[in-house]
Amino acid sequence: MGQGVMFGVVLIGIGSVLTGQVVTAEHAPASTPQNVLWISIDDQSPWYGTYGDNTVATPNIDQLAAEGVVFERAYAPTPVCSPSRSAMITGSYSIRLGTHDHRSGRVPSYQIELPEWVQTLPELFRAAGFETYNSDKDDFNFSYERSDLYSLGNPNPASVMQGKTKEAMALATKRETVAKKSVAVAVKEGIGDARAEETTSGQKGWKGVSGGGDWRDVPEGASFFGQMSIAGGKRVRDIASELEVLGLASVSPKAVRVPAQYPDIPQVRQHVANHYSSILRTDHEVGQVVARLKADGLWHQTVIFLYSDHGSDLPRSKEFCYAEGLHVPLIVVAPGRPEVVPGTRRSDLVNLMDIAATSLALAGLDVPDTMDARNLFAPDYARSVVFSSADRMSNVLDRVRSVMGDRYHYIRNFYTDRPLMNWGHREMIALADPEASSFLMIRRLAEAGRLTPAQAAPYGARAAEELYDLMSDPDEVVNLADDPAYRAILEEKREQLDVWVQATDDKGQYPRSAAALQEITGRFPKAWLRSPEFSRE
Repeated sequence: MGQGVMFGVVLIGIGSVLTGQVVTAEHAPASTPQNVLWISIDDQSPWYGTYGDNTVATPNIDQLAAEGVVFERAYAPTPVCSPSRSAMITGSYSIRLGTHDHRSGRVPSYQIELPEWVQTLPELFRAAGFETYNSDKDDFNFSYERSDLYSLGNPNPASVMQGKTKEAMALATKRETVAKKSVAVAVKEGIGDARAEETTSGQKGWKGVSGGGDWRDVPEGASFFGQMSIAGGKRVRDIASELEVLGLASVSPKAVRVPAQYPDIPQVRQHVANHYSSILRTDHEVGQVVARLKADGLWHQTVIFLYSDHGSDLPRSKEFCYAEGLHVPLIVVAPGRPEVVPGTRRSDLVNLMDIAATSLALAGLDVPDTMDARNLFAPDYARSVVFSSADRMSNVLDRVRSVMGDRYHYIRNFYTDRPLMNWGHREMIALADPEASSFLMIRRLAEAGRLTPAQAAPYGARAAEELYDLMSDPDEVVNLADDPAYRAILEEKREQLDVWVQATDDKGQYPRSAAALQEITGRFPKAWLRSPEFSRE
């Protein structure tokens, strides 16, 4: 389970101080591939063979890696989907834009507008004559007209189910049923209320719009910028049955390693095993996409970015600024481009957000100098650290900032008045089957005093600062922040973070508006809203 760290700050004024470089426009040579395709994997850590983990075989991903460049230490700008996607689609930190809270800013009562100087990647590609589409999630934390971003697919972001197959609609209904069951259990146990019947999973009518579109919809002779999603670490409830249909065997819980930050209990082993099983499915789907590109004669004209929006959905991974939540796979393939050398492996620190600038550069387009993102293949690309952030996660208010360096990872927790592992949305949904939930079983063990100090730390008093040595402690269980021997490193990371917060005018430092809080109180049951801010009059 790899770890890594790095950053990306290129911006206005002080931003260049952080990176030591200003983004410059770069034009590709005549051999530039005509198309750019983003293949986004949901919720998946890079536990692949090409990343040194041979627990499961990933032949299709390995082949893609052999034909492109593998970035071994790429890190997400945030450890949850919507602010991470918002950063990638704009090439700017979500804390700079005010898009840092998970799933916010697109409901009628609370709209977040991007600054006028921001142009999204689809808009920049459209302005250059490209067709654009997003076949799955438009999961961005800002208000927009879908038709302004995408020339193909469903133009109406409000019609979530438009264009869905009967199978997809049936799946959505099944998920809604599970959410309602969780609500019923929550009410019975006194941690939910009747209002939950209206909100169910808390995502009804909002979750990333299925926009549709495909490269086969692109007019002949036109180039495209396309986005598509793969389920990745999501939808693992029936993963064994899915794999059986494909002729693949799911991973046995006995075959996996339980990271030191978790207790070795059946629920955790099954959770880890399910994630490995999801990688088998991902590998199959990647193979299908590549085969279709080649069959359509587009392989040699298409730049491919294969990546995950953040790490796995293990309890301390997704939504948390530990390496396990931030470390992601990233493979770039660009047939014919001299700078993208097949079979290359890079171990330098990379911010996943940099795919925005890189996509433009490899398509022969200018990279706006207002972007924080940088071209991964620029001769002077180098990041000494990677910055990441975590703020509101569904029904939980928080503010965490992270500085990942070559060896040391610094985390600052601003809300020390509440535990790190607050009752979150994922735990609430897990009430539908509490005995199978790693989230709930770990919490029970913590409350019973049956965890190691490191395993129990997220459930007790919260440290203001954390510092980990990724070389000797890749699971991040030994906090060195109070160790005098690491004082100089701690102070260095503190200063780096302070400069970043100032340079971005970090929007997380400002209190949330009444409208922002009301958007959440209208979406989740009252008993789920445990952050003190929700008690404001």
